[in-house]
Amino acid sequence: MAQPPAAPRSLDELFAALEKDRSFTSYKSRLKACERIQARGHAWNAALISLATATTVAAVGLLVDDTMYGTSGEAFLAACSILALAVSLVVSSRDYPSRAVRMEANYKQIQALSLRVEAARSTSGNPTFEKYNQLDAEYVDMLTHSENHSTADYHASQNQKSAARVTSWALTFLPYLTLVLPGWLLWQFGDWVISGAR
Repeated sequence: MAQPPAAPRSLDELFAALEKDRSFTSYKSRLKACERIQARGHAWNAALISLATATTVAAVGLLVDDTMYGTSGEAFLAACSILALAVSLVVSSRDYPSRAVRMEANYKQIQALSLRVEAARSTSGNPTFEKYNQLDAEYVDMLTHSENHSTADYHASQNQKSAARVTSWALTFLPYLTLVLPGWLLWQFGDWVISGAR
């Protein structure tokens, strides 16, 4: 059975939906997206800097003692260097810093729009369908010219638990797990230095 057509929405309902259900929700979701992108950028930077430092120190150690990391130490270190290069290229292509800046600018624009919608709803703001259409068009344009937030970002903005949030957190935490490798390289180097000082 066909559903009856929806009743036309009043001007106040349209403004309320644009303010609360759309622009404010998008603002909170984009804010979480900005935080996620920044966190991943910081995590990968920490991982890459640690790996680059550790492999450089390890290379110096191998120049003095080529058995510091076992009989295959040189090949292992070369593999670590290639891995670091590959990861750095992938992280560079993700362009975390620029994306975070653009996302921050976008959520601030949407926040400002939400405030303008709130002001337009007031009696003194003289709300009209023309004003609504203008603000709605600006809102759509802001969404169109920006990277979208993820499902996990939306759930985080609504403080909802979900598998998407767990996956997103795991992907953000992943770079810190790679610190095990530079930690081991530096541990072996430190052990070699201490052993030589005895």
